[in-house]
Amino acid sequence: MVEVTKIGNKTLVMDGKILSLFRKGSLLRQMYYGGYEDFDNANGGVWKKYINIPITTIPSEYAQYLIEIDDTNVSVYNVEGTLKAQSAIASEFWSLVRSDGFDIRAFDHLFNQLWFWVEMFDYTNKKAKIWVRLPENSEELNIAFGNEKAYESSYKDSENTFEFFDDFITDTIASGKWEVVAGTWNVDTDNSLIWNDDTEFARIKSQFNDIGNFVYELKLRHDEVGSYSWAGIEIKSPYTDYSTYDQGYMIIHYGDTGNVRILRADSGSITELASATKSISQGVWFILKVIYVDGTIKAYINDELITQATDNTYQSGEVIRIWNNDNAQKTSFDYIRVFKLADPATFDTPRIMEF
Repeated sequence: MVEVTKIGNKTLVMDGKILSLFRKGSLLRQMYYGGYEDFDNANGGVWKKYINIPITTIPSEYAQYLIEIDDTNVSVYNVEGTLKAQSAIASEFWSLVRSDGFDIRAFDHLFNQLWFWVEMFDYTNKKAKIWVRLPENSEELNIAFGNEKAYESSYKDSENTFEFFDDFITDTIASGKWEVVAGTWNVDTDNSLIWNDDTEFARIKSQFNDIGNFVYELKLRHDEVGSYSWAGIEIKSPYTDYSTYDQGYMIIHYGDTGNVRILRADSGSITELASATKSISQGVWFILKVIYVDGTIKAYINDELITQATDNTYQSGEVIRIWNNDNAQKTSFDYIRVFKLADPATFDTPRIMEF
């Protein structure tokens, strides 16, 4: 039996267990009594609840946002790590979500599924980090959970969530992403990228259309520390074949001194633009984050701003590069990811909703 009700300029249609809301013939929303069933890989189950994050400023461009869920709070952050919204509603999420997180789905106000990536999911300690690529014109950001039968979503995809991403989980370097410029590079048994010889200025490069403002994150670990043991990333680089340095901005960390240096490389020579110190112990993973915005380069260690510089020599490039110095001081790289530097949305307080 189908029931139709008019509410102002909207039409409410009840058809079995499906409740549909239309405006001028366009579907605005559907709700399923007893749960929602139309996300991918439902496996015969239904989703019971979702985290609803209303958007008060509609984004005019796409952007990436982080949903962080601990034992108490659901928090929303932009790519620079600024808190955008927060609410103490996490207990309902952990009471229903699968222990493997396979029922997590991201969707907008029209129930269109969104690309997302789960950076962390620790069911025992109640900690999760979920990156979502939020499209332009989105009016809500939602995280569904509570389908005990669901398979992992095909929308959980790093390639479509980030601007560039590699966590080196394959046995070999991805040939479609990287080209070895100097040195011998391999993927280790712990799924990290390592450099295996004493080649001077060992580096690999990847094609990347580096023509805007971005946030770059490189997770690394100094496995050996000696004189001039350094590693880092090069951005805004038009690729050339100079034997030592190329062209672009190098942001590097020295394992022996703790120096963080921002350098401008130019056809075989370098100019130091800024330098500061942040010591990291040998064998400890840390994140080197670089924010580039309109000629200003900021270098962070584990989200702490260490140093910055302004230089307009290079504003775009064709590649990014990962570097490791010579003298057999080895460094491991866990992942590299690039975010679009954009924050076009503002959010209202997150809440838990039933389907």
